[in-house]
Amino acid sequence: MVRVLVIDDDEDIRRLLADILTSAGHLVSDASSGTEAVKIFQKDNFDLVLTDLEMPEMSGWEIARSIKKLAPNIMIAMITGWGETIDSAQLQESGIDKIVNKPFRIDQILCLAGEAQTKKLCRQE
Repeated sequence: MVRVLVIDDDEDIRRLLADILTSAGHLVSDASSGTEAVKIFQKDNFDLVLTDLEMPEMSGWEIARSIKKLAPNIMIAMITGWGETIDSAQLQESGIDKIVNKPFRIDQILCLAGEAQTKKLCRQE
């Protein structure tokens, strides 16, 4: 089981991601904005962050940088329809570990949770 923070301004996407993850036994918190997400992240421990790229207030890039400052080892995946246009330097600079293109598949989301779980277990050993 991993703790996941889902960040998207689209309520339907947040709900879909939460349903996918909770049905697999993971614990999910969600936020509709970057500001809200950072506040939630500061109050709890998470193993995985899933964020949208384009949102009001803070972009996915800004959210990732803020969260990586708080927890450099956290796994962050960006879910976006713009994945093909993102360059690797921008990914590295922001701290994004994975890109998932929209429309995403259920197995992609569960695979991310599995990777985060493996990373969590390695840190605990």
